[in-house]
Amino acid sequence: MKPGWTPRERIILTLAGILVLAYVFTEYVAEPLFREQKRQEQNIENKINFITKYHEILNQKSYYREKEKANRQLSIEIDKLFLSPMQPALAAAGLQKSLEDKARKAQVQLVQVKTEKTKYTENLLTVPVQITIKSSLEDLSRFIRSIESDEKFLVIEDLTIRRINKKDPERLESQLLVSGFIQQRKPEKTKRT
Repeated sequence: MKPGWTPRERIILTLAGILVLAYVFTEYVAEPLFREQKRQEQNIENKINFITKYHEILNQKSYYREKEKANRQLSIEIDKLFLSPMQPALAAAGLQKSLEDKARKAQVQLVQVKTEKTKYTENLLTVPVQITIKSSLEDLSRFIRSIESDEKFLVIEDLTIRRINKKDPERLESQLLVSGFIQQRKPEKTKRT
């Protein structure tokens, strides 16, 4: 007798073959196709998100132009607060002349004007000028108001007042230390290694 396959064995072998083929098809064909499809869908979604964000930014172009314009205007206004020349000596001379003009307008007698050594205050270069004047209390008040209301950012760091004449208590001698600022930051200290 010839060994043959019984119908039951043929069915089992056929089912085993189908299972092996299904496994191979799933493992080497269907799953890689599925992963590739998911990757392509993710790429498409990323590109759609990118294009959406890009269009949002393009649509906000006018907003950013307005912000840029506002920043430029703010920069111009801030620049007006600082003394004009970047060299401390020229800035001090300009501040000194400005104080002399204010003294003349406030009708105070200018006794002495002295430029102090520059220094850094809060990382900004400060140009101090010491001024001594003789005036009445009202004229001194007018002079101080003119300094405080100047378009440049000026600070009265020190104010010393004394009476000149005991008979006339309104007559005063005042010494003011007025500081202006240059838009120059304190240099960073480099660390040696």
